[in-house]
Amino acid sequence: MKKIKILFFSLFIQFTLHASEYLKTLTNVYKQDEFRIYYALEGENALPINNKVDENHNGVPDYVENIANQLSEASKLLTGHFGFIHPLNQPRFKPFANNVDIHLISMKVNGAASDTVDKENKSIVIKLSVNLIPNTLTPLHEFFHSIQYGYSMFNNRWSMEGQSRWVEYAFRKGTGNYVPLPKNIAEIENLTHTIYESSTFWERLAYLTDKHQGVFDYKSKYKNIFTGEYWIADDRLYGYEIIKSVLKNYQIYDKKVSEKYHYERYGWSEQEQKSDNNNPYIMIAIQKSLKELNSTNEEINNFIHLIDIYLNEKGVNNG
Repeated sequence: MKKIKILFFSLFIQFTLHASEYLKTLTNVYKQDEFRIYYALEGENALPINNKVDENHNGVPDYVENIANQLSEASKLLTGHFGFIHPLNQPRFKPFANNVDIHLISMKVNGAASDTVDKENKSIVIKLSVNLIPNTLTPLHEFFHSIQYGYSMFNNRWSMEGQSRWVEYAFRKGTGNYVPLPKNIAEIENLTHTIYESSTFWERLAYLTDKHQGVFDYKSKYKNIFTGEYWIADDRLYGYEIIKSVLKNYQIYDKKVSEKYHYERYGWSEQEQKSDNNNPYIMIAIQKSLKELNSTNEEINNFIHLIDIYLNEKGVNNG
């Protein structure tokens, strides 16, 4: 766990201090929709030989086009069809950014989305590895992080990574794995200290609250260049409405946290964005979304009640 935290702190430092340095090495740019993909064919951040292939002979490596296709499909589905607010249309980013810039570089992880704006280039930035496999869903995953950043300053990893794992099932077959919602305070505490494993919580929440039998009626546009198949493997995903509602409610409660701890509205430090102090307010946001459903489901209503007990133990007023 400690090693993972250090790694992501290191990525944050790279974003804030060294972007202008490595960006000079990315001498090529490919634009598709709102995405600008910066890449290099030579130097320290060059695409490997196998990812320089250009079989359609249009002057752009197929690897680059493939990433662009996935991102365009992700944006079209998530913001156009599901109705998540595009990060470029959110108050946090809209005054400063006109594009989503993708930087293809040599890095130890598959991808990382920045929660700050590159004001010089008027963009929000996502870094992706030059070595992604053809079927990876990393671009979708990282773009959803940008959507999350647009909604809220909360950056607690059990929320961020769990939701982004959930959204991958918009493209991959199936609808995820489910475990029952937490039944006691210890299970809530355990949940808030997970990272990727928290996806089973969000997938359960999505399943229990879904209004569409997990089916979305959507016509795919973009294909995976390497397979010739559409990026979306099936038309099933549970619960996009509840995830959208939770993110919307985050906007209410991160303001309350800002006021309580005297944080600058969009100037929280990385430590403040990931603080355990945020967890009760994330839970309140989830509870508010669940209450708005007026559900008769016993598991949902027991969890709503459990959140009240959790908040009382934390000394947080849900008023």
